[in-house]
Amino acid sequence: MTAPSSRRGTRTLFPAAAGERGWRQREGALAARVAAARAAVHDALGEPPAADGARARATPASGAWDPTAAWTMVMALAEACVDRLRGYGDPDAAGACRLCELVVDLYELGVELCDHEVESRARRLADCAAGLRRLRDLSSSTDLFAHACQELVGRGGFGRAVLSRVENDTWRPWTAHFSDGYEFESWFAGWVDQPIPFAAQAPETLTLTGHGPALVQDTERAAVHRPIIIESGRSTSYVVAPVLRGNEVVGLLHADHFPSPRRVDDFDREVLWSFAASFGHVFERLALMERLRAHRDLVRGILSVTAHSMDEICDAGIDILPEASVGAMARHALFPGAAVPGPRALEELTVREAEVFELMVAGAKNSAIAETLIITEETVKSHVKHILRKLGVANRSQAIAACLGTSQPPAAAGKGYAWTSAAGLARPRPSERRDARQPPG
Repeated sequence: MTAPSSRRGTRTLFPAAAGERGWRQREGALAARVAAARAAVHDALGEPPAADGARARATPASGAWDPTAAWTMVMALAEACVDRLRGYGDPDAAGACRLCELVVDLYELGVELCDHEVESRARRLADCAAGLRRLRDLSSSTDLFAHACQELVGRGGFGRAVLSRVENDTWRPWTAHFSDGYEFESWFAGWVDQPIPFAAQAPETLTLTGHGPALVQDTERAAVHRPIIIESGRSTSYVVAPVLRGNEVVGLLHADHFPSPRRVDDFDREVLWSFAASFGHVFERLALMERLRAHRDLVRGILSVTAHSMDEICDAGIDILPEASVGAMARHALFPGAAVPGPRALEELTVREAEVFELMVAGAKNSAIAETLIITEETVKSHVKHILRKLGVANRSQAIAACLGTSQPPAAAGKGYAWTSAAGLARPRPSERRDARQPPG
């Protein structure tokens, strides 16, 4: 099966949430306020606080937004201002009022950051639920797999996501969606459907055995599969969750915030696990619907063939006779309009024509008759035409029905054939059978 792919720049079935732009603008505004507060504290203290240096990635200068780092930085700035205030003996001393104002502003900013993060988490979960509803409306598992990672990135707040299949004690990367679409061509395409073993203590192995998500905060210190996670994917932190079908793990979902340096946290694990668990139910439901559709089409095809066969029988004018007794055929023609051939009509058949007619009554096709009598199909067709003309019927069905409806022994029986019943002619008597190798008559 060809792995589907999803990348930036292609037409998407699912547009970004309506409030996405406004939400990102608010994050940008908060990041700008954090950077301004950092600069103000630096100016008031004459130097940046020591606790601030490691948190610079939360500022717009790095192009990344890390709400946890931003809140930690703001609290560190407030503590630095409070520590400086403790050194002032006079609260009215120069600079003390400025520091007090900064402390108040910083705590207000911290509260806004907390509120934004709470709203952001609720929004991510709601967006994931909306994305799953869209996935449930898809009609094929191929479309489901093609758009799963796209929904997880666009609605779940991740930078990239990878869906892998689990089979034969390995996991195989299958499809992905990256916020940077060019990354697909750069490295992931070479990993598609490549088997990766479940190594001991690997996060993927823990999800396989524990049927739950795993959080990797530092890939350098974890037992990850380095060739794809670190060397190719350059991931520093990621979350992984199993896709379950019943109690069986059939897939894995990986996600991180790349290209942002932001590390995943416990809430990222919760978001991914919520999405993966619901995605498993969507997949199971869709797989069941596909099986039902396949069975429906199979039954429909069988019924169609049966209906076609019945139509042919009805068009041929054959009547199904309920009064036919067991062990004996009704003694009248199945074709009401077909004349029952009398002894003279049967007497006109040659020995070879009688042989062909016997096999016709048994239901043999021209090819089987030719093989049995060791003659060509063209010769069989010629004999059939002669038989129909001599019996005064239009087709094989009428000839067979007419034969089954008569109880008169044919004159041909005197030429080496025994009349057995209304069912037709028997095989030639062994003593009177012609050599099958003689030239066809």
